[in-house]
Amino acid sequence: MRADARNLFEAGTFQPDGLTNTALSKKEQGFSVIADRQTFCGGANWVSDLGDSGTRLEFRDRMNKIKDQLALELNRPSLKIEGEKRHEMTYNWYEPGAKLGRHLDEHHEETKGVKGWLLDSRRSVTWLVYLNDGWAYEEGGALRCFPRKNLSSQQVGCHEGNLQVGWLRVKGEHPVFLDCFRSSGQSALYTVKEGNREVLSLRDFDVPSQPIEFSKFLPTQIGESFEQISTARLDPRFAAAKGNEGKGQGSLLADRNEDHFMDVLPESGTLVIFDSVSLPHLVREVTGNRQRIASTGWFHEDSIFLV
Repeated sequence: MRADARNLFEAGTFQPDGLTNTALSKKEQGFSVIADRQTFCGGANWVSDLGDSGTRLEFRDRMNKIKDQLALELNRPSLKIEGEKRHEMTYNWYEPGAKLGRHLDEHHEETKGVKGWLLDSRRSVTWLVYLNDGWAYEEGGALRCFPRKNLSSQQVGCHEGNLQVGWLRVKGEHPVFLDCFRSSGQSALYTVKEGNREVLSLRDFDVPSQPIEFSKFLPTQIGESFEQISTARLDPRFAAAKGNEGKGQGSLLADRNEDHFMDVLPESGTLVIFDSVSLPHLVREVTGNRQRIASTGWFHEDSIFLV
């Protein structure tokens, strides 16, 4: 796969990519081959006949077996559904000096404005397989993840079709979900205790356009213990267009100094799997003299709540 990625790169099939500010068009993002990652998508499910398609399809079939196992063990049955856009797969390429800012791989559809609810599936599980032999810590390029200090009180990411948007830090770590299917036609924030929903927001509300700050819909005493996963400060997809024009991804988000994180070196053969909604992460700057290469993908599950 590493040889396939290199050959495809030399053939000019990779494109500069980065974290997308949804308030801007892709042409306005200002991505750079020096500062940002570059990707090869190869069509849905890697069906492109460019390069060593046989190796990619064999790898896809192996990953699909993992997907089916996760569908069972995570109780996410719609992961098993096959379809053209149900399993995203890419090669990623980072030149020396490139990095990727802190972000989440998926957000609640209601927070995406006019770009929300367009697809019947959404990213559920993120996976990465690294393709670099003998990678040293001094070369940079580590995947830095920001897990919670304590275990969650329940399953994270999604509850009954409602995606997680934050955490409530009161006697533990409790995921906070956004329900946009209320009888009022509006939305509410809630957590789950002993299997039952506990509404946190003062009243039902309409989700505003970006930038979004959910804490303003909570009582003061709860808002002080609420931590939103994505904000305009942490993720460009939660930012407005003003002030971001022409900025490359290398400068858009700084590496935050947090006291609880986990670094994973991009060493060949390493497989990383995590929830696409709840785990913030970034790629640290490549400081060595060689490229950082990986295969990355997302398993999809149904995004539309079934009443």
